[in-house]
Amino acid sequence: MHIAARERREANVRRRASFLCVIDRTYALAPRSVLRSVDASRDTLGRARMKLLDIVGHLDALTDSAPYAVIGGLAQILWARKTHTDDLDVALAAADLAPVISRVRRRQAPGWRAPKLPDRLHEQDEVFEVYHLLFRGSVVDLISFRNEALTREIITTAQVVSELDGIRFIRPELLLVTPLLRPGPLAALAAIELIIARHAAGDFDLACAERWAAEVGRMDGLQRALAHAQDLGG
Repeated sequence: MHIAARERREANVRRRASFLCVIDRTYALAPRSVLRSVDASRDTLGRARMKLLDIVGHLDALTDSAPYAVIGGLAQILWARKTHTDDLDVALAAADLAPVISRVRRRQAPGWRAPKLPDRLHEQDEVFEVYHLLFRGSVVDLISFRNEALTREIITTAQVVSELDGIRFIRPELLLVTPLLRPGPLAALAAIELIIARHAAGDFDLACAERWAAEVGRMDGLQRALAHAQDLGG
């Protein structure tokens, strides 16, 4: 029995290793320019500027330093030069969500609060579970994908951006998979935009994106996005 258990663990390790996307990265936008882009976006919307480094520091305290990765619009800015976003999306393991929300509800997390009605604190569907929080005027969405392997891969292979005080960002190949989970025009545009930008940067691991698109059952969506990006990017 011990031998069989060890063999299963080793098989799982080999399988997981085959999914790792660990390569050197080229940013589409210089990390410090990411902060200026976020400021410009919020200025356009008439909202207070997001102090990203400060928020992530307080998030680290809120989660007891749980592993995380910045995803969504901010990651799209870093990897594809997207110019507009007004919130912070962070991937966390599902097990780390409950204690965080408990602290916020018990008002044991200074600066953090739940949104007021009619906005909802919690949402979940077949794609993800998300808690919407506010930190000093900025919306922070804590997200765990239903596919636990995807969430784990996003977090464990996150790119540490030293120029932004070590903030961890989802890798672009995995970022590409996330909009495919919720098909629609905006999601398709985000995927196409990212593909074009990564090809322009000469930094895109297509095999990694294909493996994870297949893992989550979205290979058809990826192929469509790749075809449209090819048509547009030449």
